[in-house]
Amino acid sequence: MADAGFRPVAHRLHRPIWRSVVAAVLLALTLTVLPLLAHAEADPQRWTLTDSSGQVWGLTLFEQPDPAYPAGWRLRLTARSPGQVVDHQRPLLLSDGLGSAWTLPNRSEELVRQGEEVIPQSSAQFDMSALDPRPSEVLPLQLEVPNDDREETTLVMLQPEVVQALHELPPKRG
Repeated sequence: MADAGFRPVAHRLHRPIWRSVVAAVLLALTLTVLPLLAHAEADPQRWTLTDSSGQVWGLTLFEQPDPAYPAGWRLRLTARSPGQVVDHQRPLLLSDGLGSAWTLPNRSEELVRQGEEVIPQSSAQFDMSALDPRPSEVLPLQLEVPNDDREETTLVMLQPEVVQALHELPPKRG
């Protein structure tokens, strides 16, 4: 009979250890998975576009990862057809079908490390902070890409999934 009284006590001693182990495992999983989810949200989004002349462009949307430059969302355009040269001084113009327009400042200097002067001729980068308010997710958007001919721009219509991504960008901070 003395053994019967001892067993429930031993059983009760294991229960708190089991709960602690489960809590520790859940905490470890949470601390492992949350940073992965945050990193996945910050991964660049990429598309391939064709301009009005049939030339191919790459468009990348991403948050500026380099702490040497101001934080925020960037839109990078890269010419994929030979001979295309992008202007690294002029802004990118976006417009929708109802007359709304946005002027995105050129941040092509961010394509290289600070202090370097040779910027790739076929790429340009623009600051998305001026995309405020965000464009409608249902209206078509057109880019006017500044090129090396100061008198002209290259016209690129954005695909619906790109327009949706621009609409869903988080609002600018502070």
